[in-house]
Amino acid sequence: MKIIKNIFLIVVTVFFVACNDDDYTGNVPEQKQTQLKVIAKGPAVARVVSMTNPATGEAAEGFCFLIDMVDAETGEVIGTVNDCDIKTTEFPDGTLVSTVVTTFNFDGKGSITSVSEVLQTPSGDGKFTTESKPLENNIFDTTFDFEGSEGKATLVGEIDLSKFDQNIVGFNCNFTIDLVSY
Repeated sequence: MKIIKNIFLIVVTVFFVACNDDDYTGNVPEQKQTQLKVIAKGPAVARVVSMTNPATGEAAEGFCFLIDMVDAETGEVIGTVNDCDIKTTEFPDGTLVSTVVTTFNFDGKGSITSVSEVLQTPSGDGKFTTESKPLENNIFDTTFDFEGSEGKATLVGEIDLSKFDQNIVGFNCNFTIDLVSY
């Protein structure tokens, strides 16, 4: 009986020591969160571009617009936004829903590419309010300083389609990019 008690105590001691270090977090990378607020602002001319939809991998043809990217805090131009509409559905009330591939090119820092479903609601005189608030991560590609990041790009703004018949669209779009990296 004494041998069984000693074996039991040894087993309990081994389990206690073995399980005592379960909360070890020494090799867990630290999560870094970054928020960027930029504005795509100005007129742009439509270009037809063959591309790949990063969300599906399928070939697509898009109407792309290259626009200045402005830092929302400083007002300085910090790069360009390449906004490519690869599919638009128009509803009877004039509302549009577009699948848009947006590449944010930050001068000297790299790029961030997202795919969004953008709601465009007519506000009069050829102008539309724009909004995209994805529920899931919609960033599909990052380079250089942003390499390996994931997250969401949201949009609230306005576009002017009054000169669309001349392939010109005016942009005033506020983007918030929330990135997570390790």
